Amino acid sequence: MTSPLLHALLALAAASSSGERSPVIFPQQSIAVRFDHAQHLSGGADCLTCHDKARKSTRASDWNLPGHPECEQCHDLKKDKCSTCHPGFDQTARAAPPRIAFPTANLVFDHQVHVKNKVPCQRCHEDVSKVQLATVQQLPKMATCLSCHDGATAPSTCTTCHLKEPSGRLQLTFAQGPLRPMAGNPFGVDHGPRFEFTHAAPGSTARSTCLACHADRDCQKCHDGMQKPLSVHPNDWISLHALQVRGQVLQCESCHRLQSFCIACHERSGVSNEGLLLPAQNLKVHGDLTRWTGLVSQNRVQMTGNHHAFQAARDIRPCMSCHREETCLKCHSQVDHPSLQGRPANPHPPNFAAACRRFASINDRGCVLCHDEGYLAAQGCR
Repeated sequence: MTSPLLHALLALAAASSSGERSPVIFPQQSIAVRFDHAQHLSGGADCLTCHDKARKSTRASDWNLPGHPECEQCHDLKKDKCSTCHPGFDQTARAAPPRIAFPTANLVFDHQVHVKNKVPCQRCHEDVSKVQLATVQQLPKMATCLSCHDGATAPSTCTTCHLKEPSGRLQLTFAQGPLRPMAGNPFGVDHGPRFEFTHAAPGSTARSTCLACHADRDCQKCHDGMQKPLSVHPNDWISLHALQVRGQVLQCESCHRLQSFCIACHERSGVSNEGLLLPAQNLKVHGDLTRWTGLVSQNRVQMTGNHHAFQAARDIRPCMSCHREETCLKCHSQVDHPSLQGRPANPHPPNFAAACRRFASINDRGCVLCHDEGYLAAQGCR
């Protein structure tokens, strides 16, 4: 069974492909009358002949359509048949014709302001002279509004025209469905079926546009790493993710943390040296550990080995998928470790002593991993 949200998305997609206005902004109308705008305009009528109320209208909910009083200025309704304007209506069978239904547009609009600023009717209600019955197709599109609402001629904030929540963000939920940008919208943020894969670019370059509708918590619903959307991670993703991580590790890090999420899973799975990795598995990953680490039984550095230093310097992130910070500190620490046989690997580069106080004053987190408070105080870092 399809959800109401899917129905709304399909409706918006159909509307955008056919060039129609958003059915959420302009709800469906029921216009059971016969009328010819082109004929009336060619006969000498103008917009205000029938829509004079629009000059004083200040709300989108105002009724600015003509009724019998306006029509009687030119037509003798007593002589004309009701079916002339109300097709199919039989006054002998019904007391009154079906009512016209024009649901209020989900917008903020003030006709009076536009009239005072001498905005011609044709600017917003295009092609009326070419149609008979006007529909939502003759109501303004966002691109039309933005031709004036550019921040200089008229305000450009979204809430100038769109309804808003108490928080100040745009109202997105309506009886007609959720409000989502359609294809062809002026901001290039079509929220179509693939938007979850393409939203990163507009999200980083036009964040203010996104924040008009969304709060940071909306992003965190997906980007906190607590859920696994099937559209992002398909079935059997555990078997496939290694290849993706090698080429798109930064994309993975937008949701997951290497030092917690990845290592914790690798430890539980037994593929990490910090977990249940067997010697045979370790040999398969790193080869000869003596050559990999650069240490030999005589406690001398083997110059043809020490491969791990090159790999870590080139890209330490693959290392972090299995090893924690404590793994490096077993060797790269002034604190001796039994495996080093009295020769710890100094983590400091040459001539570091001259700069150690400066580094400690900026952030001493790295210092306290190896040195206790007494040592730091003796060095004048406390």
